[in-house]
Amino acid sequence: MRTISLLKEYLQGFNFAKPLCIFLFLIFPNIAFAQFKIGDSEYAGILWGENDFLDPEFYQDGSLARSEQDFIVAAGRHWKGAPPPSKASFEYEGKQITNCGIFNNEAVGLLQSADPKKREKAISMLEAGMRFDPSFFAFRYNLGRAYHIEKKYQKAIFQYEYAIAEVPKYYRTYMHLGVLYELLNEQIQAVIYYKKAVELNQFQTEALVLLAEHYIRTDLKNRAQIYIKKALTIDQNSPDAKLGLARLEIMGGRDYYAYKIFRNTDLYDDQGKKRPYNKKFHFYFAETASKIGDYVTAAKEYDELLKFPNDPFFTEFSLKIIERRRDLAKRFAEIKAADEEAEKEEQ
Repeated sequence: MRTISLLKEYLQGFNFAKPLCIFLFLIFPNIAFAQFKIGDSEYAGILWGENDFLDPEFYQDGSLARSEQDFIVAAGRHWKGAPPPSKASFEYEGKQITNCGIFNNEAVGLLQSADPKKREKAISMLEAGMRFDPSFFAFRYNLGRAYHIEKKYQKAIFQYEYAIAEVPKYYRTYMHLGVLYELLNEQIQAVIYYKKAVELNQFQTEALVLLAEHYIRTDLKNRAQIYIKKALTIDQNSPDAKLGLARLEIMGGRDYYAYKIFRNTDLYDDQGKKRPYNKKFHFYFAETASKIGDYVTAAKEYDELLKFPNDPFFTEFSLKIIERRRDLAKRFAEIKAADEEAEKEEQ
């Protein structure tokens, strides 16, 4: 139960059994990717072992995957079907729970709704599941995410620290710890965790940009540039790297240049799949668009951001404020359009 391997964008490796159905991917259609160990072989970041043949014995009976909202969901073998039954059971609210994977996925479904009452229920479920199986990574990670959303930062840190003990090489856990320590104003600890995330996944840019943002906030522009340039050498089209570049322009008061960077960034890859990226991209795009008077784009970007109410961004920024800014942008767009129409009529 203590070994998880990550294959491409998937977490794999608990001792699950027979897949039952395809409901999981109907509920969680957007799955994110990562990979670092298959069998006894280590693969850096998202790289598959070049010229290596993957022996089927390395596929275990159960799989874990990351949803677009960054929760861990469970599936059967090869990420297909429902997770198999657990080897034991526990009682929750008078019901016998025989499948931790399905129980976890039900809790994630409640969390992804962003409804406070449903979130409270999900936390209760995850706490019960964690007491039954404290080594199940999905319970720990998702409970940490839920506590973070609830702004219970110390509780979130506690769960993530345990999650690291179970799966020490999953880089996103370290990223979350970095964000949490920044929220607690423990800057040195935050940098340690960001750097650990970079070390564990050197082929992704998000942790590098989080490091750069840390140095932007602490007014160390030159150090921020180092990490942004490194991110661009990994992927010059990365939305995270472009966000870093735009942040530097904003920091220098060059909003129009930042706006152009955002406008020219494609959030989809060559195969038409949405790239994984920090959702702050939409916030800063909206802010710069507003500053230069493109209120239509600003409203659109605020709307995009509001599609991710469980993102860590909203532990720093109120959802209501973003909704208000979107509504103002829409109103300003209408006024601007009316003024332009009036000018045409006068000509």
